[in-house]
Amino acid sequence: MYCCGPTVYDAPHLGNFRTFVFYDLVKRVLIQNNFEVKQVVNITDIDDKIIDKVNSGEMDYKELTTKFNDVFLQHSKTLNIEKADEYPKTSDHVPAMIDFIKQLIDKGYAYNANGNIFFDTEGYSRYGKFINIENTEALDDEDNALGKKNQKDFTLWKAWKEEDGDITWESEWGNGRPAWHTECAVLATKSLGNAIDIHCGGIDLKFPHHENEVAQVEALLDATFSNYWLHSEHLTLEEEKMSKSLGNTVNVSDLLGKYSPETLRLFLLSSHYRSKIYFSDKKLDDSSKMLDKINRFIEHVGINTLEGSNANISDDYTRFLDALNDDLNTPEALGIFFDFINKKNKKIHDNSLSEKDIKESQEFIAGFNFIFCVFNQSSLKNQEIPSEVQKLASLREKMRNQQKWEEADKLRGEIEKLGWLIEDLKDSQKLLKKK
Repeated sequence: MYCCGPTVYDAPHLGNFRTFVFYDLVKRVLIQNNFEVKQVVNITDIDDKIIDKVNSGEMDYKELTTKFNDVFLQHSKTLNIEKADEYPKTSDHVPAMIDFIKQLIDKGYAYNANGNIFFDTEGYSRYGKFINIENTEALDDEDNALGKKNQKDFTLWKAWKEEDGDITWESEWGNGRPAWHTECAVLATKSLGNAIDIHCGGIDLKFPHHENEVAQVEALLDATFSNYWLHSEHLTLEEEKMSKSLGNTVNVSDLLGKYSPETLRLFLLSSHYRSKIYFSDKKLDDSSKMLDKINRFIEHVGINTLEGSNANISDDYTRFLDALNDDLNTPEALGIFFDFINKKNKKIHDNSLSEKDIKESQEFIAGFNFIFCVFNQSSLKNQEIPSEVQKLASLREKMRNQQKWEEADKLRGEIEKLGWLIEDLKDSQKLLKKK
């Protein structure tokens, strides 16, 4: 499973993490279905944007790329994204990229124009088939002035320019650096072999990036590059995609000052991966409330490990898994989960929750959290109620039974000051940790 990773010239924003959390969803659903998954997420540390940032004088090349690579990995950990098996950096594999380009030249699929190497789309009959290009209107004019033969041709190797400074490597065509499309083509095949099962990325990478990856690999190998392609839609702000180039990004670090990582993750997973997400504080607040509801339910039924008995799997949990297996339908899966919670909450309120209900709930919660990963199991286990709180709660229950409502309300207030809430049920009460 190959996933296009970050370009490490700045901190990834929430829109970037919509894609990175999507990668994690794909991986977890595959594991849930008993697949062994090898995941590779590349790190683009050679790029025009990186060179521009270095030339601004803010940081040198190594300092810049190391800093924002670390930020990406730290935010990934914070958002409960499971670590990939490999994070190959472009700069560590330039010799392999030079060899890859040389093979394309030798086979007649690439040409040299003043030290720049271009892919010859006219020489490759299947170019454009990945996204069914019918015309050239959508194509940009990148490097037209550098001697490429036609508008569709794209760069494999960029000849050194003065502004590149020390960010350069030697090749038989002269000093320069690999271009973005070649970076991913080489890293994917080098890490996962010539044919990979799944290739993921944001929808904006479908063209030209993935089209150009496919062209290079399939021209060279005359074989299918990837069996499946999955693309996640944009996170949008005021109807525009969230993008550093548009200057409308929301920084993950800033959001973490207001919302928990679990809230951000639940927000990003609440929409289908092929649907746009419209960012708003209200939607984040709604996700926070959803998370509170889950945590309250867990406090009632407890949690267990994922390795449970199949005898405890409810029909609702089976439907939940079916929804995820149907093109990763997270909105439907969430709806099934919350319907399940509502049914069990009614039983909790009526004091009719059975041992079977509890076991089914624990199994569902464990399976849900393996995929959505929005609460910490260890922090919810064995949450002890202080003896002082227990005594006040017992006294309050006594006051309620004697219909001394004013005294009961005062005791509720004292309990809340100690960080606990009381939920009144049909014939009892439940203590819950205040959030």
